[in-house]
Amino acid sequence: MRARNDNELKWDDNQVSIGRVSFPGVADPRWRKYDHGIGSGVEFDVLGFAVNDYINFDIQTYHKMQLNSDLDCHIHFILPNTTNIGDKFQFQLDVICSGIGDQYSVPTGSPFTAEYTIVADDDSTHRLLDLADIVGCNTTVSSIYSCKLTRISASSNEYGSEVYVKYIDSHYKIDDRGSQEETSK
Repeated sequence: MRARNDNELKWDDNQVSIGRVSFPGVADPRWRKYDHGIGSGVEFDVLGFAVNDYINFDIQTYHKMQLNSDLDCHIHFILPNTTNIGDKFQFQLDVICSGIGDQYSVPTGSPFTAEYTIVADDDSTHRLLDLADIVGCNTTVSSIYSCKLTRISASSNEYGSEVYVKYIDSHYKIDDRGSQEETSK
């Protein structure tokens, strides 16, 4: 067994439960019951995105996140119907962010887009779509990222069914176990 080196780069994730997002009241994704392809009679809630559906959510950074580092944001999804291999879908992530005491700004690259092409055996498979590497606007502990996730039209061969989003997740670099002060490192 290798000895642990506390100076090695470490990662953690900041999770946003799909049940804790806000809905705009127009162009809302739809809650669906889905058996995840198991067919056992037990169904679970998923959030089905059609083209132009969107949600809003916030991410607050943890004190152990390395300041001024990137936040790698992605979604976990399932496709209920993948009869057309090669069909595509696309999501857009609009972001504004601010450290404590800073004004909100748009990070470089926002809005971010990511497209997925359906492959064989995608039906009911847990997949991940990397949406954005949001450049370091976490200038303080407890920085806030306000985000809007929208399914937009694909570049071609639009996937005609909903995309079932299960979770929103962001990976980040850790440089400490926390902070020495309540609002600073």
